[in-house]
Amino acid sequence: MKKILTMLALCVVMAIGGEVVVFAAANTTYAFNELIQKYSQIAPQTKIKLSLGASGGLVTQIQNGAPADVFMAANMDFAHKLYESGFALKAPVVYAQGALAIFSIRDIKLNANLKDLEATKSLSIANPDIAPYGKASIEALKNANEYDKLKDKIIITQKISETLSQALSAADVGFIAASAMYDEKMSKYKEGENFVLVDQSLYTPIDQGIVLTKKGESNQEAKVFYEFILSDDAKEIFKKYGYNTPK
Repeated sequence: MKKILTMLALCVVMAIGGEVVVFAAANTTYAFNELIQKYSQIAPQTKIKLSLGASGGLVTQIQNGAPADVFMAANMDFAHKLYESGFALKAPVVYAQGALAIFSIRDIKLNANLKDLEATKSLSIANPDIAPYGKASIEALKNANEYDKLKDKIIITQKISETLSQALSAADVGFIAASAMYDEKMSKYKEGENFVLVDQSLYTPIDQGIVLTKKGESNQEAKVFYEFILSDDAKEIFKKYGYNTPK
């Protein structure tokens, strides 16, 4: 019955079209062009209006009345926060699991265990209060027993995508979402030379959660987009951009 209802909903979406307002964590930036392209094959009449940012800031915007239909957080905590405050229809589910990397264009030795960074003059990290990847970065430094040595060199940005911008310009090293390195524009930078994946034992797994908001309840297109993000097609795209995906 559920499959029949989903097919009927999809037929309506394909016939009528409309708009879905998606608020998504900044780390999904690099995968979203391909996600939208794939979704347009399913629902060519539907427009996806995308707003990217730090998850904590996006939660605040939605709670203050921002018209999001779907929220894709950078971790489960922020997705749960929206649900528990009454702004989502049901508890969040994991759509992808993010990975943390360190990146540099300088002549700096990069290690998965975060050792040998003392010579760096600056490290760019997303605000750990609102950006889950920033929180994971601080956690990893502390678990590696490197935080006290490096804390005075940390430059805080407001979202994870800005740490990459900093590392491409002023900062010696950026703690970035690994997904950024799978973007075509970054293909000239090499793993082991310009970036390494941070040892995943140093930080709590970054389970990224999705919810359909109360506003999205009346938007049939939003329901179809929500199901698409949890589909095998979307999982394959997330895998291409360095994410692990739930089974």
